[in-house]
Amino acid sequence: MTKYFLVNNASRAAVYGIGTYMKQMADHIQNCMPQYELCFLDIYSDVKEFTVDKDENGIFHYRIPSFQGRSNAFPYYRTILFLLDSYIDEDESIVFHFNYSQHYDLIRLIKAKYKYSRVLYTIHYLNWCFTLNGNLLRFRRFINNECEEPIKESIQNDYQNERRLFSLCDDIIVLSQFTYNLLQSDYKIDESRIHIVHNGIKDESLMTHYSCSDTSQKEILYVGRLDEIKGIEYIIKAFKKVISLNNNVHLTFVGDGDFSRYLALCDNIWDKVTFTGKLTKEKLEQFYCRATIGVQPSFHEQCSYSAIEMMAHAIPFIATDSTGLGEMMDYTPECLLHIDEGDFQPDNFVEQLAERMQLLLSDSKLRGQVSDKLYHLFQERYNICCMGKALNTALASYRRKCYYLSDDFLPYLDNEMMRLINKRPVLDMDYVGLTGIGCYLWWRIQTLAVHEDISSILSSVILQEYLIYYIDWLYDALIEDGKDAFSTSFDPVPLKWLLKGLLEKGFYRTKVAEIVLQIHSLDIELENVKHDEFDNSEIALVALKINNSNL
Repeated sequence: MTKYFLVNNASRAAVYGIGTYMKQMADHIQNCMPQYELCFLDIYSDVKEFTVDKDENGIFHYRIPSFQGRSNAFPYYRTILFLLDSYIDEDESIVFHFNYSQHYDLIRLIKAKYKYSRVLYTIHYLNWCFTLNGNLLRFRRFINNECEEPIKESIQNDYQNERRLFSLCDDIIVLSQFTYNLLQSDYKIDESRIHIVHNGIKDESLMTHYSCSDTSQKEILYVGRLDEIKGIEYIIKAFKKVISLNNNVHLTFVGDGDFSRYLALCDNIWDKVTFTGKLTKEKLEQFYCRATIGVQPSFHEQCSYSAIEMMAHAIPFIATDSTGLGEMMDYTPECLLHIDEGDFQPDNFVEQLAERMQLLLSDSKLRGQVSDKLYHLFQERYNICCMGKALNTALASYRRKCYYLSDDFLPYLDNEMMRLINKRPVLDMDYVGLTGIGCYLWWRIQTLAVHEDISSILSSVILQEYLIYYIDWLYDALIEDGKDAFSTSFDPVPLKWLLKGLLEKGFYRTKVAEIVLQIHSLDIELENVKHDEFDNSEIALVALKINNSNL
């Protein structure tokens, strides 16, 4: 049975969308995928020491205590791998499923240590979306250097960090077609590693069936965090326009957030607005039961659970065409709010929202039609069965061997090896050391040689230049350190493979020949070493281990 680790993180997001996602994912894996032993790796847990125990559902929880000073989490992540040593064999087949972008350092440590592991990452958010309110047009201008603003560097750093993370993972799960397309077009991720698995929830008997009949009191419902990106300010401003036409309307906000800010916006209509805070599932059901319409005017979403819950209850709701939210309105374009990314006008947006709200509130027939369409879309795309089938398909697609690193990630290793050559840190001749850097460069140059595109040719030329610098560094290390450059665990096979390959191809032949003579003068045996026994499929993995040394 394969261990399947859902990697959890103590954060506000774990209480909202990501927490809901992991509960749904855990339920499906435990009940429908018997080939996996489900485990939670709970990072930054509120425990005093590392513990492993089962919860009431029989799921293992590996709880890692939190620590002070998260700005340097790398030693903490190393400790996590040390703690897992007693429970996981390095040659064991394991799945690690990540959900938070800040875990990149843990992912690279896992990829290097567990060579038979498979790392999945689900994109629940993109950092630039928070800064730019999901404005794709501005995002593309920043990453393509088409405009200059103070936040440009921050956006580009977020983009590069996310691209590096996505490149390292074996497979990326996306929650929307929008993000699938974005990863291909802008992040340049190989589509074979991207899988669409929409969020899903159960269609439970507890859920109330929506009634579109007219009542004297109309209820508008918002469910989610009270954040700026959710469009809360615009809901309140649009609501004020609605009640100027119809006084028998009430607005309810369910969720935590900055209450004081939004309460201030409700001046003169406080009796028409309710802020409940976060509610239990049972109490929330009461509000779904009496909702006339819903509103979800977010500026960015991957796949909103709040919107799915409204679909499941057949509640007609209004939403924006931003990021992944727009496609959740495929069947109800009449309830879609357009966000003009090139020239967003808040007043126009408020007016548009107010018109949609008033239209739905005043037309029971239209509400009924929208209700039916949304519920149909829920059954077709966003229920737990659809989510489970898509996850099964994604997991079944894996056919890669161990030691695998995607071609998307290799340019990052190229840069790291070149950085080390420029820096020349003190390294011994071990494979996970000076020899490994040279083996990687030589192997990488050969893999690029089979490609004829300009990018591959350019990369090869640059790496060949750095291979010359590396050979000079190798020679200097042998002259300066002599036999001390070789540790007691030195394996001559990788070095023999490297030097023989360089000599056969005539690459910097004179200096390479001097290196061979120098090694021979130190009584280091290379002559009778069988270099053809060298498994070069592991070279990239060794380079990752060198990268993880943080030299």
